[in-house]
Amino acid sequence: MKETENSLPQEHGLSPAAIDLYQWVVRRGRMRSSQIGEAAQDLSLDVADVESGLRDLERLHLLRPAPGQASVLVPSSPEAAIAGLVTPIEMKIMEWEKRTEGLKSQLLALNPAYFESRQARNGREAIDVLTDADEVRAVLTRAGRKCSAEVFSAHPGSFSGEAIGNSLPHDVELLACGVKVRSLYQHPVRVNPVMRDFLARRTEAGCEVRTCGEIPDSIVIFDREVAFIPGGSEPGGALLLREPSVVGFLHRGLELLWSSAAPFVPDARVDPGYGVARGGLKRTILRLLASGAKDELIARRLSMSLRTCRRHVAEIMEELQATSRFQAGVLAARGGLLERRTPEERDEAAFWESEATA
Repeated sequence: MKETENSLPQEHGLSPAAIDLYQWVVRRGRMRSSQIGEAAQDLSLDVADVESGLRDLERLHLLRPAPGQASVLVPSSPEAAIAGLVTPIEMKIMEWEKRTEGLKSQLLALNPAYFESRQARNGREAIDVLTDADEVRAVLTRAGRKCSAEVFSAHPGSFSGEAIGNSLPHDVELLACGVKVRSLYQHPVRVNPVMRDFLARRTEAGCEVRTCGEIPDSIVIFDREVAFIPGGSEPGGALLLREPSVVGFLHRGLELLWSSAAPFVPDARVDPGYGVARGGLKRTILRLLASGAKDELIARRLSMSLRTCRRHVAEIMEELQATSRFQAGVLAARGGLLERRTPEERDEAAFWESEATA
């Protein structure tokens, strides 16, 4: 069957018989239709195999009719076959890609109108479902520009390089407008060089940063009026909440975490480790051990590597002289270590609180 301009040959390789036949024709320079029997005899092939090989070679443009001699086939180089067979298809692909980019540009130009119309439509709705990451970023940016008093947020884990690069300019813009910016992270960011440098720059710009043991999920609250939490049916989606009682509830929960979190105040005199957060991290691990949590779950909950988690667990077990992870948690609970701070921790926390408010 003759291949059309827009179709590819079926994806299967040449048979050994077809390859032998191609070499046979190349050596002779041409092949007449009357030479099928001769080729079969020379190559020790059945006539049917030769006929099948000819069809495959013509299909792949490796054999073509000689000019003005339809009964004579001449060989083409593989490069020429590619040019004749693949190049037209590549041109079609380029044409479709160009059309696709044009359609994307036309449709994306409607994004501002879509967001403005959707926000106007949902202005009185309590919940807005944002279905993808691009939409979430766009609405977050709009909410930040409208913010006049405070941005209060919590973020589990670490940020990507792209997220760090995007965050600092927004922080500076908000602070320049007199907006208070408070952010809560998990203790392991203190020993992550990239995150530590990022948080140091945030605090130097004027943001307030603290760390705690566990953060259930991301949340951003603007002016105690609008809250963003993860949600939606697609990855990267979010829920935009406006209901005052719901936003107030979330804000109070975040304030509770904030009140017991350790201030992040970078200081060249202090060893860049967990600092005041060391005791809080230890208590969090002990609570999880006492509940029977495995190392994998603890590492995931605290946003640290499994190796780092196991090192902390081993240090705690050695300190408590426990023979098992569960025993370490039980001994800590019996000794009242899960809730109270040592005098040293209280003094250190008071010092950093005074530094943070100075």
